[in-house]
Amino acid sequence: MWETRDAREEALAFAGVWNVAGTILLDEAGDYAAALGITGVPTNVLVDARGVVRAVGAATPAELEKAVHELLRE
Repeated sequence: MWETRDAREEALAFAGVWNVAGTILLDEAGDYAAALGITGVPTNVLVDARGVVRAVGAATPAELEKAVHELLRE
């Protein structure tokens, strides 16, 4: 979903700036993003241990932290 040609490089740079330590999935064709209704980046997609998408969005750090804590409580 990156607007540049080297989506992998852009995603890794973004992760480095924001100190993202988790797994990063890259959807270069945009098919998965379209299925989830994602129209821009960055967009956080929280996936549980079974691979089920549990939350989409959570754009601000506070929203993301809240969503993660809610999932960890389950």
